[in-house]
Amino acid sequence: MKKEVLSAVAVVCLAVTLTGCVKIIEKGTEGQYTGEVAFDASADSSSDWTQIAEEITAAAVELSDVLNGDGIGSDTAAVKGTGTVKELITKGPKNILALEVEGCADEIQLQVGSVYSGTALRDIQTLKTFEDFTNQTEWSQYAKALNAEMHGQVVEPLAIDDSIVGKKVTFTGGATQSGGTVTITPASLSVE
Repeated sequence: MKKEVLSAVAVVCLAVTLTGCVKIIEKGTEGQYTGEVAFDASADSSSDWTQIAEEITAAAVELSDVLNGDGIGSDTAAVKGTGTVKELITKGPKNILALEVEGCADEIQLQVGSVYSGTALRDIQTLKTFEDFTNQTEWSQYAKALNAEMHGQVVEPLAIDDSIVGKKVTFTGGATQSGGTVTITPASLSVE
C-alpha cells in the first residue's frame, strides 16, 4: 500500500512539475517566440506598390524607341506609350488588349487580367531582389501579389469591356518580347 501511495504522489508531483513547463501558443503568434514570421506576399506587395509604380514610370522608355533600337530581347524593359485598341481578347480570366502603336511593327498585347502571365513588374523593379526572400516560392508569390495589387489599383477601376475597342490607351509597364509579340503588364493605364 505504501508503494502505491508513493507512486501516486510521484506521478502527481511529476505532472505538476511538467505542466509548469508547458506554454500554450495560439496559432498565428508563433513568430513572437521563434522569430520566424510567416511570409505574406500581399502585405509586401501592397506596401511596395506605390514606390514600384513610380520607379517603373520614371524608368520607362517609349515602346517604339525600344523596339526600333535593340529590342527587348530576353530581358524585361520598362516601357511607355500610347496605342489604339484593335481588339479585346478574352481568354477566360486572361484578358488582353491588342494594340496598334505608331512606329511599332510588332504585335503589341497589353494584359488587363484578372490573371496575368509572367513576372515583368517584379523583374523590372529594384526595391526588392531575390535575396530579400527565403526561397524561390516566396519570390514567385511576390510576383503574383504585385500583379494582383496592380490589377486592383490600375486595371479594375477602368471596368474594361468591349466598348474600349477603337479607343486610345496610354500605358507604362513591364514588357517582354517573344518572337514578334510584345506583352506588356501595365503599371499605369488610362483610357481616352
